[in-house]
Amino acid sequence: MGRNAARTIVTLMLTFFLISLGSIAGAKEYGEVDAKATKDMMDKENALVVFPLSPIEFEDLHIKDSVNIPMDLLADDLPKDKSRKIIFYCLGVKCVASWRAAEKAVSLGYKNVFAFREGLPGWTAAGYPAVSFEKLPDVKFKTMTTSELSGQLDNSLIVLLDVNLNDDAHKFYIDSPQRIHVPLDLLHLKVSTLGKSDAIAVLCLKGKRSPTAARYLIGQGFENVTVVEGGIQKWVMEGRPVKQGS
Repeated sequence: MGRNAARTIVTLMLTFFLISLGSIAGAKEYGEVDAKATKDMMDKENALVVFPLSPIEFEDLHIKDSVNIPMDLLADDLPKDKSRKIIFYCLGVKCVASWRAAEKAVSLGYKNVFAFREGLPGWTAAGYPAVSFEKLPDVKFKTMTTSELSGQLDNSLIVLLDVNLNDDAHKFYIDSPQRIHVPLDLLHLKVSTLGKSDAIAVLCLKGKRSPTAARYLIGQGFENVTVVEGGIQKWVMEGRPVKQGS
């Protein structure tokens, strides 16, 4: 591997590290709350509790009386009153969407912003009510390694479905004519653009959200869906090529 290629990989890995940890400069401008504080603020202070992931995940299970505003829609759909208390939550402490949404809300000028990092697991463990509108099917799906994906992109008609958020997909993406970018937040709206008989490999940032997309697609009648293990992060860490920028 040449020096320039090695330097590029190190840069990409560092960027992924920063994505995982959030901003390391300066103090946080949002608070953190647990399940009890979230419940109290909902009941007593009219706090708006926001799930910033996809409608697919929200309909599968969410905090009763919370609302769904996907990350890419926060700027347009958050309330006009920037002094209102807003709490963001997602799928647990390993899910980064709660604090990433909180940071975005602060950047948009909201003054009373909180992240409930324990999210749905912490909420249900505390015995508070959660609601399901449309459960994702409990189905098995196939997986493939990034090495297997690389080989199939070279030699087959597989469709690479990139379900990353717009911001993440614009930072790093696999430059292949077989790649289709449909953020998971929009998959329910664009599912009809995909062929149900196509071989589809689903790719996300770290391999955490692509199983949700796979379960949804299988529930919609798709016949050949595979999850790429480790996501584009693993692809990069193995030294495989990506493009940067939109």
